[in-house]
Amino acid sequence: MKRRIGAIFLALMMVISFLPLTIVKAEGSELIINDSQIGNELHQISYSTGWGDSTGYPDRFYGGDEHWFNFSNYVDGDPLPSFEVKFKGTGIELYGEKQSGLGIYNIYLDGEKIDTVDAYSATSVASGKLYEKTGIEYGEHTLKVELSKTKNAASSGTDGEIDYLKVLGVKEEVTDNYVSKIEDSETTTSDELFKFKYTGNWKASTGYPNMFSNGDEHYAYAGDYYEITFIGTKVEIYATKDSGHGVYDVYIDDVAAGQADGTIIGSRVHKQLIYTSEELTDGQHTIKVMLPEDATGAIQVDFAKVYHGAINPSEITLSETDICLETGMTKEITAEVAPSVATNKKVVWESNDESVATVDEDGVITAVSSEEANTVVTATVEGTSLSASVNVRVVPVVEFLSAYVGSTNVLETQDDYANLLTNYTNSWKDVAWKGDVLSSKIVTCSRDKDVHNAEVTASNFVNGSSVISSDNVEIKWLKEVSANVGRNRPSNAPVKEFPDVIYKGGKVDIEPESAKFAWVTINVPKDAKPGLYQGTVTVKADELEKPYEFKYEFEVLDLVQPETTETNTQIQIWQHPFSVANYYLGLGKTPSGGITNELAEDFYFTEEHFNLMRDSMKEYVAMGGKDVVANIVEEAWNHQSYYSDPSMVKWTKKTDGTFEFDYTWYDAWINFQIECGVIDPENGFGQIKCYSIVPWNNQIAYFDEATGGTVKKSYTPGAADWQEIWTTFLTDFMEHSKEKGWFDITYISMDERGLDQLQPAVELISGLTDENGVSFKISSAFNFNNSSSYDFTDQIDDISINLGNVDQSANQATKALATHRKELGLMTTIYTCTGDYPGNFVISDPADNNWVMWYTLAQNTDGFMRWAWDNWVYDMEGDVSYRYWEPGDGWFIYPVEKDVVDEEYNASFYSTPRYEMMKKGIRDINKAKYLMEQSDELKAKIDELVGTLSKPKQTTSYGSAVAANSTVRQSTLNDVNRMRAGIIEISKEAVANKPVEVSKAALQIAVEMASAVTAEDLDKVVPAVVTEFNAALEEARVILADDNATQEEVDASFARLSVAMHMLEFLKGDKAELQDLVDSTADLAAEKYTPETWAVLEEALTNANTVLNNENAMQEEVDGAYDNL
Repeated sequence: MKRRIGAIFLALMMVISFLPLTIVKAEGSELIINDSQIGNELHQISYSTGWGDSTGYPDRFYGGDEHWFNFSNYVDGDPLPSFEVKFKGTGIELYGEKQSGLGIYNIYLDGEKIDTVDAYSATSVASGKLYEKTGIEYGEHTLKVELSKTKNAASSGTDGEIDYLKVLGVKEEVTDNYVSKIEDSETTTSDELFKFKYTGNWKASTGYPNMFSNGDEHYAYAGDYYEITFIGTKVEIYATKDSGHGVYDVYIDDVAAGQADGTIIGSRVHKQLIYTSEELTDGQHTIKVMLPEDATGAIQVDFAKVYHGAINPSEITLSETDICLETGMTKEITAEVAPSVATNKKVVWESNDESVATVDEDGVITAVSSEEANTVVTATVEGTSLSASVNVRVVPVVEFLSAYVGSTNVLETQDDYANLLTNYTNSWKDVAWKGDVLSSKIVTCSRDKDVHNAEVTASNFVNGSSVISSDNVEIKWLKEVSANVGRNRPSNAPVKEFPDVIYKGGKVDIEPESAKFAWVTINVPKDAKPGLYQGTVTVKADELEKPYEFKYEFEVLDLVQPETTETNTQIQIWQHPFSVANYYLGLGKTPSGGITNELAEDFYFTEEHFNLMRDSMKEYVAMGGKDVVANIVEEAWNHQSYYSDPSMVKWTKKTDGTFEFDYTWYDAWINFQIECGVIDPENGFGQIKCYSIVPWNNQIAYFDEATGGTVKKSYTPGAADWQEIWTTFLTDFMEHSKEKGWFDITYISMDERGLDQLQPAVELISGLTDENGVSFKISSAFNFNNSSSYDFTDQIDDISINLGNVDQSANQATKALATHRKELGLMTTIYTCTGDYPGNFVISDPADNNWVMWYTLAQNTDGFMRWAWDNWVYDMEGDVSYRYWEPGDGWFIYPVEKDVVDEEYNASFYSTPRYEMMKKGIRDINKAKYLMEQSDELKAKIDELVGTLSKPKQTTSYGSAVAANSTVRQSTLNDVNRMRAGIIEISKEAVANKPVEVSKAALQIAVEMASAVTAEDLDKVVPAVVTEFNAALEEARVILADDNATQEEVDASFARLSVAMHMLEFLKGDKAELQDLVDSTADLAAEKYTPETWAVLEEALTNANTVLNNENAMQEEVDGAYDNL
């Protein structure tokens, strides 16, 4: 490829410097080498140890960045700090700032010192030319700039700084050499070229442009590794060198290829070249960099560089596939050419109909038509057949309100208003099992005027003669709440509005320039006839001349949605009864330090208290919840919540030194949960989780009768006094639990404690047994890792492992643990909490909740655990920011307004999109578990489907856990769609291959009844009926015994036998009197009668003889012949 010479190259390099993956290719008589172009190759800068950089200053530095050295980082005796650059040309210029603290630089050319530069200035001078060397013979040269540690007498320091260099006299050359930079944030979970593929528990850090290229890094620990598949001849790895990092093993194409040293003695240094491969054959290769499993420290990477020739593009994708524009409206579509290092990325845009919409060279589409019309805009990689298109719908300017069918997976807010204006989807499709629930979202956007009485309604859904009534459809508007987007409520984090409440249906007014969302829930009856159901969802408003009408259709498969009780899926979401009571009572109006200590002890665990929770607990049961959280000590979580968490068991130390325990609250709480159906101790169903033998502050509070006050004492787990007091309680608690019949489902529980606390707790609990040698069960949120011993975990009946601790490596230690525990009859779940992505927060995509459910199945665990169900803050109708964690971390549901609660404290609740998507995930993994039991083939397909899931990378934003970048976020959404599509495809396959169930119950009953008919009974029946009855009965017996009989054959046999049995009423007639009458006519002589009367007699006599000779003649016929004769 020829290098063009011209000033345009300077602008080109400015653009390139901001791209996440840079192709560095010199063009022009003058070549800029920015300070960030680091390496040992031609036209790259190599820095000695200790140089730092600053980024994000486009108005100050070329490319927005600089490099600098501060002699406070210098160790006497070390080589002087310097940088070198290899260049090819006839001259070179050095650019940088002049400052009052800069020193004198030594200039070397090809190893010889040729000059010095004084960078001192009393006042700062903007970046400019510091040095120029011209007249050099054309060819390759090396410039070295060394900080001399000397200075102008007026200077306050000897430091150094560089902005960029300019190579002069660059000649036109033909070359096929390219260098591509791959950022650590460019990731893949497959084998995409020129991207990082991480295996293990990798984490990302972002927002540090002064330290890392592109501001981000990835790091992990022993046994974890990354791979890059690339096409080229050489690869380099750049990372931070740190005393806490390790030495990494490097493999290229599965062959050991040396090591990369990430260590350093002294201060850490960023953006360091830690590995360069040997020259490779030009072709596809894979480099793997791994921290050995027995190593200490961490593995870290910043970016990589690959040296390669020209690479053809393979694919083009667009940022949108369907858009709707009003006349005069514009929207820019971005095109992405893959692979990212393709050397031809020029995109040509074209509109199929420019009278409808035009498109410029940058992908900006402008709606032209004044009437509703459609066209297609196509983007093509120049000189190739690679193309992608976007469907463009143009409509007249909308005066009041637009509407379309949105996505339930994505969190959209008012901030997305501009993008929502251009979206359109006017239909919706899905697939359900019988008894399933489907969800959809309607998005409306008002213009610059108020919209009144907006309403979303649904029709009946029709499948031939079958109808699913609109009564099965719930449509509710989403309500917004305010939330600080950060964790720990950072003061600089913005407070935004989030549509987190599935509120009420009916009509609403919409303010100007607002996005308003409606949630559609379709409950599919269990007795729904399989097939395709079609209907409509309509959006109306006073200002709309014509309502929006969207076509909705869903297919119901001939499978019944299984419940969690049928699949043994464990769902454990912690309840907070004190939070519910305190919220509705209005406590906590004036918190101290972000919490409140107000209590309403006379109200707790009364019928009024339970009325506040009854609806939500029944919902919890319907969702699949199977555990009850009970506090057995005061503030087991050290009052991390807004409201207090008192103990449900009151501890009292008597004056004689013994302890007494009052279980009044505890008993009321457990009985309420039994009433709601959460647990059923009599049948061994559910779990009572008692927190905690190792509370977060290891403190026990009790009332001391001797002093008349409350004592709060801290204990060390395993210490003698700790063992003594807990032995006293557990012994009494065991006796009480056995008396109540609750012992078998009661667990002594622990939450996120270290082994130094868990081990003595497990030992103590296991050692206290009843008369049958049985101890309490044990549960723990336990941060399992590869080195965790089964000998210890096997002693814990119910373990929940944090999402962030799931082993992502090839060892799959978490999955192995879960499988091992299933074989022992022990329970394992995954839990999420603050700091986890995908998350369950107000700021999370609803689909994140769905993804987590699928991941529990991928790890072969029993299900999911989460804190919390209803741990509310004071202002649940306004600002729901949380003092410690991400907003929404403590609740899936919202309270109703306090003023709608009646005098008996009956209250319901409001759902959330994230909760609905979690429920969808639960239903879908229940489908999967049901199908896995049907055949080994279906199990293998589902294992393959979920086996493709890996935890997406995360970072923090204002302290909150979020996706590492937009690509990762989209990947998570894609995972959810892929899991859903996969389970539906497998479901359809199961239906297609489903053996036809032939029901013989009715035929069996008919045969049993027919077999009861005796010979004596049949002797009274006309022979023809007897013959048919016997034949029908014999046929039915044969079909009953035939395993291959079809339903049609069974039904036909049943019908025949039924008719034959009915005909058993056809009894033979008594012919004695008729025979006597016929015999009496023998003495009659025709000549004695008139011909006319004799003819009548003969006809009647002939009929009578016919009846007498008919063995099947019934009584009615006999009587008729007698009367006639």
